[in-house]
Amino acid sequence: MANMHILAFSDIHADEEALDGLRALASKNTYSAVFCVGDMTNRGPVTYAQDLISLFDENFYFVHGNMDSAPVVDFLRPQAGYVHGRRISFDEWNIVGLGGSNPTPFSTPSELSESQIEHILGTTGVDDHTILLSHPPPYGVFDQVGGMHVGSKAVRDCITKNKPLMVLCGHIHEHEGQSVVDQTLVVKLGSAEARRAADITITDEIRVNFIQF
Repeated sequence: MANMHILAFSDIHADEEALDGLRALASKNTYSAVFCVGDMTNRGPVTYAQDLISLFDENFYFVHGNMDSAPVVDFLRPQAGYVHGRRISFDEWNIVGLGGSNPTPFSTPSELSESQIEHILGTTGVDDHTILLSHPPPYGVFDQVGGMHVGSKAVRDCITKNKPLMVLCGHIHEHEGQSVVDQTLVVKLGSAEARRAADITITDEIRVNFIQF
């Protein structure tokens, strides 16, 4: 198995200090790839998404989040690293992306029905060599808010059926952690807005180190 060093983060929400923190990380470390699983902005601005992408440029893979507005998504869509609804080769694995989120009570800019999420995941070829970048967590896994589970049932069903290698997710700021679900390692990222990220090494095993940056 290849030796990969990955930086993963989510929910940076156009925070300038967090962007400076990522810039410092990038200057001190060499990453095989950098993953962002959504909410680059807080309903914009597009310029922040531009700055974030230019920070990492090559080997930066990302999806939008539910708080990324239509102009932001329109900017992201043609970018080489944008993987929402796509499957791309990644060394001996593949990357599949799911942006937006299942419905919330807040009518945020980028929401999908569970049936839409099921369709996207069902047509992108998720398999046991997939690293899934999913903005919403799977239902029942690091997804409790006010005592209720608010994750995506379609994402959970995809894990049960296809058993991807790893799922990286964000969205619910209240949780950070990792858990094995139906043979899949689910890595729930904290909020990059709160300067949280994960340093992930893939060798003959996957090691996740949650970091403050």
